[in-house]
Amino acid sequence: MAVQLLLTALCVAFVALNGIEGATEAKYKYVAILQPSTFFEAWQDCNIKGGHLASIESPQEQARVEKAMAKARDPRAVFFFGGTDLGRKGRWMWIHSNKPIGNGGYTNFFPGQPDNGGGSQDCLTVGVADGYNRGKWDDQNCLYRLDGYICAFKSTSSSAS
Repeated sequence: MAVQLLLTALCVAFVALNGIEGATEAKYKYVAILQPSTFFEAWQDCNIKGGHLASIESPQEQARVEKAMAKARDPRAVFFFGGTDLGRKGRWMWIHSNKPIGNGGYTNFFPGQPDNGGGSQDCLTVGVADGYNRGKWDDQNCLYRLDGYICAFKSTSSSAS
């Protein structure tokens, strides 16, 4: 419990220090990193590499994230990306920009999700499953070590993936 409170405080401090990113039209290159990690390890690693955990705010961004996941070549992999409700249960935010998820109208949750199963699912995941479930979002415990994570890096080219 103390660890989760500390991690929540760190999340809030990080968002406060980084402020709100201005341009929602910025192009990003998405990279799916297959490295077993908790949400917090993934968040830290993306930042160390010069990026951030991906925010998915449109069908076009979703398609680019799915393309990055396909390059990872693990059809069963589940990845953390940058959504959390750690600050307030049920109020999902993009950790990088502090913007509410779905603010622009786009979400891609599995039916019935997020459900906060077990009372401790505060971080968003995306999976590669084929068919209807391809790229659907789910909430998961932030401390679980999943297959990997999706980082977003600012791109200077118009063909960001």
